[in-house]
Amino acid sequence: MSDVVRLEHLCVRDSKGVLINDISLVIHERESVGIIGESGSGKTMTIKALLGILPPDVSMSREKLEIDGIDMSRLSRSEKRRLRGTRIGFVPQNTVDYLHPYLRISEQMIDGYMTYEKTSRAKALEKARMLLASTGIDDVERVMKSYPAELSGGMRQRVNIAMAMMCSARLIIADEPTSALDSIVRRQVARLYFDLGERSEFSILLVSHDLEFMRTYCDRIIVMYAGSIVEEGPTEDIFSSPLHPYTKALLSLVPDFCYDRTKKLPELPGFVPDEDRDRPGCIFYDRCPHRMDECVNSVSRICMDGRSVLCNLYREESHADS
Repeated sequence: MSDVVRLEHLCVRDSKGVLINDISLVIHERESVGIIGESGSGKTMTIKALLGILPPDVSMSREKLEIDGIDMSRLSRSEKRRLRGTRIGFVPQNTVDYLHPYLRISEQMIDGYMTYEKTSRAKALEKARMLLASTGIDDVERVMKSYPAELSGGMRQRVNIAMAMMCSARLIIADEPTSALDSIVRRQVARLYFDLGERSEFSILLVSHDLEFMRTYCDRIIVMYAGSIVEEGPTEDIFSSPLHPYTKALLSLVPDFCYDRTKKLPELPGFVPDEDRDRPGCIFYDRCPHRMDECVNSVSRICMDGRSVLCNLYREESHADS
């Protein structure tokens, strides 16, 4: 199986310090990968680094970034822009800000496609209609003629998904794709991602706080905390037998169907640190119920059974397996 994305040793920093601390990730062909973690964990900053749309006051370094086998460091600025426009589709969280308020949906959908594919307007419009229909939109012509403000949040999200697929992208990146939707529309859009992933050739990278959505539709989960990947593995393994204390705490916050609504929802004490993210030792130390003295100065990344965890609790297990 080929890799659609290979990122090695990404670091992102601003004037205050490190935001993303030496992370690496791989996304395979036709794989659906989810990134979870509290606000401030670095999820959105990671996808902005992948897309090359970091704010001007933020810098990044990495040893390798390959998209569909192409080394991004060897491309010119215009070549990078073309690759991002054709091989990566982006579905943002804020559909209102992302879509131009004064352009009809049809114009916004075909603009990039005509630029990159050098095709006729008629062919571009035909593809736009086909993709809108594939997202479950019945009245395609009305949507094509509409301005963004004339559409509901769920409809705008479907438009964004169709736009992301216009240039036959190899990777679709979605940042909180269901956060601004009501429960019924959220389920419909979540199901749409699964159906599209099953039918299409592209891979999906999802960022979301909706853990049940991620459990249902992702093949693999990456858990981020304070700019670091603390755990990674197959989705069902992460949810059924989490290893890192942070992953356990995060999943414990999700109430089940039998939860007593008269009781206060559980909380994770403390907060995600935004400073000293590259300090020695475990970044979760201050909030960890299992912290040890050695965790102050050093922490080991352990790989076993197709999973990885950044935690000293599993050192002995790792040595026993080897």
